Amino acid sequence: MTAISDSLPEGESVRERLALRTGGSVALTDDHLFVVTADASGDDEVTKIALDDVVEVTVEDFDHFLAVLSVVLVGWGLYSTRRNAALGLAFAAFGAVSLYWTYRKRGKARIKVVNRPKPVSVFPADTAAFYDALEPLMAERPDESADESESD
Repeated sequence: MTAISDSLPEGESVRERLALRTGGSVALTDDHLFVVTADASGDDEVTKIALDDVVEVTVEDFDHFLAVLSVVLVGWGLYSTRRNAALGLAFAAFGAVSLYWTYRKRGKARIKVVNRPKPVSVFPADTAAFYDALEPLMAERPDESADESESD
């Protein structure tokens, strides 16, 4: 709470605060988006993003296709242990790791920001509330693709 309070510009207040699955939170003000995460030393690290610099916000849902492929890989690996135990267990282990990684990446939100090489990635606890909080921001932006098609 104090990390965001210390980073707020004069006269600006938090409009909405959303929790992250990985710890920390995302706070939305009228002009900025603050992402608070804990670094390796346990201190809070605050990333301040001006709302005018936000280009795109995307939320990735759970990848069901990759999850099914991972489960099939685990099953194939376990089935293959009758012929070659080491190779079958390797396939099963790889499938299990893939399934775990797919589950961990569910609900990942990427915030593309102007002049940043990588998007800011967060894992909100409630992805629907996160997207709903940022949707008005994206609705206010003029559609750049419509401007390009009109000039053709």
